[in-house]
Amino acid sequence: MGRRSLVGGLFTITAAAAAAAGVCYLFRDEIRSTKTYKDLDEKYDVDNKLKEAKKKAKEGAYKAKEKSKEITKQTIERVKAAKEEDTFFDDDEIEINTDEIADAVEDKVEDIKNAAEDAKDAVADKAEEVKDAVADKVEDAKDAAAESIEID
Repeated sequence: MGRRSLVGGLFTITAAAAAAAGVCYLFRDEIRSTKTYKDLDEKYDVDNKLKEAKKKAKEGAYKAKEKSKEITKQTIERVKAAKEEDTFFDDDEIEINTDEIADAVEDKVEDIKNAAEDAKDAVADKAEEVKDAVADKVEDAKDAAAESIEID
């Protein structure tokens, strides 16, 4: 009765996906040792793509943080220099190029988002292929079991 409603159908699909993921997790070592997994890993090189995306994200965040620290340090130095002079407000204005800072931060954030999305897509594709391969193996095993029962 619950499967006929939208929520019940979604729950059924979610439970089936969770069960398939659980089986894949339990047999992850056996799955990784299969020829299909190795072929797909060689073809798409997902592990290296994930490592590269993580590395780019960390580097981008580090560079953005370092640039903001540098700009902050320069601004503080300018303010200190201006305080030392009596002409703090005389024809001198402290100029902070917020557009440049904002653009640099936006570029880095966009790069990080793109790298994360690429990694997410690669993982989703790999998971789908592994799930299909496992489903095929399970189906083959069921067929073989059914044939052996029919023969006996």
